[in-house]
Amino acid sequence: MAKIVLGMGASHSPQLSTPVDVWKLHAERDKYNPDIDYERLAANAPDWLESHLTPEVWQRKYDDCEASIKKLSDTLEAVSPDVLVVMGDDQKELFLRDNMPAFSVFWGDEIYDLPHDKEVLPESIRPAYWARHGEEPEAYPTESELGKHIIETLMEENFDVSQFSEQPEGRSIGHAHTFVRRRLQKDKPPTKMVPVMINTFFAPNVPSPKRCYDFGKAVRKAIESWDSDQTVAVIASGGLTHFEIDEELDQRILQGIKTKDEEALTSIPKERFVSGTSEILNWIAAAGALEHLDMELVDYIPTYRSMAGTGCGMGFVYWQ
Repeated sequence: MAKIVLGMGASHSPQLSTPVDVWKLHAERDKYNPDIDYERLAANAPDWLESHLTPEVWQRKYDDCEASIKKLSDTLEAVSPDVLVVMGDDQKELFLRDNMPAFSVFWGDEIYDLPHDKEVLPESIRPAYWARHGEEPEAYPTESELGKHIIETLMEENFDVSQFSEQPEGRSIGHAHTFVRRRLQKDKPPTKMVPVMINTFFAPNVPSPKRCYDFGKAVRKAIESWDSDQTVAVIASGGLTHFEIDEELDQRILQGIKTKDEEALTSIPKERFVSGTSEILNWIAAAGALEHLDMELVDYIPTYRSMAGTGCGMGFVYWQ
């Protein structure tokens, strides 16, 4: 039977892949984000926040993020699993309003990362394009047999999961999955992947934390019952809290994963998983799949970028 030998959780924010002289552009974009009450947050900013917004602190945090990514990348290379089961959200990349499944698994033979028009991206996002997509189409090899087995097992476990084996015309695999390829695997040959999508962003069919945790446990059952001697890594992509950083919530998530406290992870009100913070649901699903392994914190870095407390709680962990 197949064996899970590694787990990982990594933030994938564009801020993570842009130099610090661009962070002020991210902050400027926050002012017009409809999900942020920027003026109210800035008017009530705590005194300590200003000390997080200097170029020197930004550079230190950027360097710490880079070191964390390198640690995960080196660990992935050292363990060298045969297959990556990547749990991420899709932000109108493969799925649009014509169909937005709560859970979906791809089981085709390959899936493509397609180039995007950089000129339509916000000015602050363009410098991070390299961490999201390439200049030419790239085929990601996938493990179709495991994908199919996961789907069949999920159905037996009462998850009515969406499945697809053909990529919609003109639509690319999303940045939650390309980030793993482009930043964690870098220039290494791509490892076979099973893309798993969780709709964390788009109401009304966003699954609850408890549903995501149970989904992860079902995915683990599928992997461990797959008739193969291949090794598997389960990777959560995205999060933590953003665009408004909530360190208390981030620490609750990290501590809950560390101590394998299912109740702490699944009892958080669904309403707290808003905007980019919703990507924590990918981590909760991974925690369900990896509860038999021990989590190690690589680093947690709250990358504040404005007096409104906006930014991203960057988290980096692995399970072994």
